[in-house]
Amino acid sequence: MALQQGGLRPLMIGAFVICLVPLAGCKTPNLSLTRDTPAPVLNAPLRQAREAIPPDGRVTVRDGDNIYAIAARYGVPPTSIIRDNQIGPPYAVVVGQALRLTPPRVHIVGPEDTIYSLSQRYAVSQYQLAEANGVDAPFTLEVGQRLNLPDRLDFSVLDVAPEATTIAAAVATPPPTPSATPAVRKRFVAPSGTGAFRWPVEGEIVAEFGPAARGVHNDGVNIAAAAGTDVRAAARGTVAFVGREIKSFGTLILVKHDGGIITAYAHLGDVLVKEGDVIEVGQKIATVGQTGKVDTPQLHFEIRQSRKPIDPRTLIA
Repeated sequence: MALQQGGLRPLMIGAFVICLVPLAGCKTPNLSLTRDTPAPVLNAPLRQAREAIPPDGRVTVRDGDNIYAIAARYGVPPTSIIRDNQIGPPYAVVVGQALRLTPPRVHIVGPEDTIYSLSQRYAVSQYQLAEANGVDAPFTLEVGQRLNLPDRLDFSVLDVAPEATTIAAAVATPPPTPSATPAVRKRFVAPSGTGAFRWPVEGEIVAEFGPAARGVHNDGVNIAAAAGTDVRAAARGTVAFVGREIKSFGTLILVKHDGGIITAYAHLGDVLVKEGDVIEVGQKIATVGQTGKVDTPQLHFEIRQSRKPIDPRTLIA
């Protein structure tokens, strides 16, 4: 090892410098437990803090940024940044560079649209919607205006609280024990009937409404059916939400009905409707899938009124 005047040369290992002997400009830290002052604690963030995309869709590259850091900060795919800004290999950006971002969800204002109606349609707060688009009081919209939709959902505007979607919809039935009460006979259902609500799929109820395994409450019912089986609207209503933001539910559809009632359809495969669609009772809206925390194809179905889950059996003959 080469010597340097006054001591050994610092050893280079990759991008790190290790002092073998104290030299000028290379201070040995005091790591003993008897040091006079505590060692400084540095809090390094584990991930990029999320920020809203500005109303004009333009952002400026910051010091230390790269494509992936920008994508994480604004919640957009890296490929969309590359595509929208025609960035070629090696896909580098420079400080101060202006980039155009395309929000993952947008809405084109129609004649009847208001901040309130759109907050209801897309399950976002009115404040977030106005802030994301630079809309000030009196919060009027223009037909044809392009609005960025916040990616943070607010189920309270639909009378569905976020915690309402945290049920373990597909937990296995607890194994029988000698002291367990006899299991309720499982029931086959079909999307037929003349009442206000109908069963959304034909199949066998494998998880009933009420207490479930491991102390979890099932806020709906789980109906087993073959993957690809039609899922039909339980009643006439408006599609309020379509997405996969709630991992335990996989692909989920929420539909608003008269009287403040919400129906939820989870673990879906293909989705055949979009947010804002007005659908009729019995209309095919999706197919049975195996998304979210389930081991077999099935539909988790809920009915809620003012955030309160209702046993579907009490409304469907």
